[in-house]
Amino acid sequence: MSGDERDAGSSAEADLETMVQLMGRMARRMKGAGSHGEARRLLDRIAAAGLGPRHVPVLFSLVLHGPQPVGVLAGHLALSPATVSQLVGELQRGGFVDRRADEADRRRMIVSLAGHHRDLVERFALARIEPLRMALRALGEEERAHFLHGWATVVEMMERYADGDTGGDAADGGGAACEPDGSRDGPEVSRGA
Repeated sequence: MSGDERDAGSSAEADLETMVQLMGRMARRMKGAGSHGEARRLLDRIAAAGLGPRHVPVLFSLVLHGPQPVGVLAGHLALSPATVSQLVGELQRGGFVDRRADEADRRRMIVSLAGHHRDLVERFALARIEPLRMALRALGEEERAHFLHGWATVVEMMERYADGDTGGDAADGGGAACEPDGSRDGPEVSRGA
């Protein structure tokens, strides 16, 4: 191992400690954002309906983008339409979303937040989304590109590790080759519609 490789490894280990600390702080803030009692009330309602954490991103997307067809919702969530349709069906049975036929194309169904839980879902989601929006707005365009590149790489490595791939990292060619300028053959970053 050369001196440069040792320095890069030591630097990565020091940065790892900082990253773990920041992730812990972020998780605590995301968990406690807004009224803790209100968050607990919503999460209890979700659990009582037989739903879980995998349903929450659907609700967040509806808060961010408003009513939308399942296919568009699937695009926002980077999931298959079949998976999103299943999630929406479960959320509908739980009383969290409504589906109605699109006025322009009766074959297409529009998904929206149900009135019964709308205010609570919106407060819960916005208390978590707004700090993220503020952070992105605080960064310049190039800084945002680097940040999103790094975030996408973290998510990809977590997914790969969960799938049993513990061997490679980006430094030795085993990871994502994703450029902050937008050209990439690594992790996909959805920049929204």
